[in-house]
Amino acid sequence: MINLEWLRTFSVIYECKNITEASRKLNITQPGVSKHLAALESHIGKKLFERTTRKLAPTEFGKFLYAQISNPLQELEKVAYYSGQRAKKERHAITIGCTTDFFKKELIDKIYSFDMYIVTHFGTEKDLIEALEMDKIQLLVGIKKHDVYDHQFTYLKEEDLALICSKDIQIPQNVEENDGEFLQWIQKQTWFTYDNNQSDIHKYWDTNFNAKPKIVPRYILPSYLDIIEALTENSGFSIVPSQLCEETLSQNLIKSPIKSAKKIEHKLFYSFKLKNNNLKEIKFFIDKMQKHYATTMDM
Repeated sequence: MINLEWLRTFSVIYECKNITEASRKLNITQPGVSKHLAALESHIGKKLFERTTRKLAPTEFGKFLYAQISNPLQELEKVAYYSGQRAKKERHAITIGCTTDFFKKELIDKIYSFDMYIVTHFGTEKDLIEALEMDKIQLLVGIKKHDVYDHQFTYLKEEDLALICSKDIQIPQNVEENDGEFLQWIQKQTWFTYDNNQSDIHKYWDTNFNAKPKIVPRYILPSYLDIIEALTENSGFSIVPSQLCEETLSQNLIKSPIKSAKKIEHKLFYSFKLKNNNLKEIKFFIDKMQKHYATTMDM
């Protein structure tokens, strides 16, 4: 079997036409270069160069051999180079959890530029919290605070809540002008909610009406974006993060039936377990996200 180093040495000698120059380029001694060439010529039984006082001139077989091995050697050198670069470079790896809403609106245009390996786990907030506790994921992104487990929270951003409905709904005039009748009327309408807890509805009612809602949701969907899409085709109400419905509102596919008297915000966080082996990766991911948000704020 031909030694690849012999072929590499032959190729460099062919290009340099000189043992001394080839020795410098290969970073091996001149006797070492001559030894490689002699071993190759002995192995194939052919003379590869005609030796003159100043340079080496390839024989016809030498020209033939160079033409055959030049491209394959270049490709092998590329493989060796990039393999070496990958081996030198430490690339972080992490499994994150988030809702499909957050991924589509916040992560999809950011994380693909992160120089790390990322596995994304989707689910409802309840499912994601359980997955974090069971170590199926290392970091939750865009989650509301909870007190179910002793997880750590790092502030991410705030979202506003908005009351929306399908565009065909008309509030009766006598109802719209009377707060008590309006509350009774709207609570009897068809409601789409994110979960059975109705936390968004409770927060909206408490802030705007100083009351507890009496709503029985007909449809519970695992995604705010699914709720918004459903309201473009079906009659009903919901409360969703305003950032998720801005485009659909601007296209007049849904509408805001009333103007909220107060701005209703809820905070989103990163969440992780303090005792784990991925704190370095978690910090790296959060730092990259914060740089993205800082860049967006500056624009």
